Amino acid sequence: MSKRSNEKRFKLRKQCREALAAHIYDRHRLADPPEKVRLQPRPEDGYAWSVAGTNANLLKSSLSSGSTRLYQLICSQLGRSLEAVNPQPLVTSQSNTGGLPKEAQDFSEGIVDGSFTAEICELKSTKSRIEEELGRTRSRLDDSRRECHTLRAEANELRHDLQILGSQNKNLHDELVQRRVGIAEVIQTLSSL
Repeated sequence: MSKRSNEKRFKLRKQCREALAAHIYDRHRLADPPEKVRLQPRPEDGYAWSVAGTNANLLKSSLSSGSTRLYQLICSQLGRSLEAVNPQPLVTSQSNTGGLPKEAQDFSEGIVDGSFTAEICELKSTKSRIEEELGRTRSRLDDSRRECHTLRAEANELRHDLQILGSQNKNLHDELVQRRVGIAEVIQTLSSL
């Protein structure tokens, strides 16, 4: 049983190394032999690994001491949440990037090479721009609402003033009519004298 599981582990490790080497070649045209591929490469190896946060544990052990489960996970995530990237710009700053490599921060400067890390960075950047625009739009909307409220209050005040003026105008008109009637009566009385 132990011999069989060791054979399976050896076979999966070999397949995993071959898949990693092929991925490195596809991404960077580096023809490293599969047995030289590492999960924790040195800068002189010419590649580094970028992995999405949920799968960060994939890079914690070495390929030579990995489990069959590790090899299966690596092969299934290769090109999805695990990919080979250029090592030079790969300087992580956990505090301000959420674990993304520096190359993801430098997307707008053209450092990246079409990786999912770059796409994540681009999406985060787009999201930030949209959130900023949304904030500005909300602020303008709030300003417009306040202005609308002020204008409605002024309009209501003017309507009230118009009602008062209309009522006063009607009263003055009625008083004018009464005075004309009174003057007409006085003139008629004076004429008859």
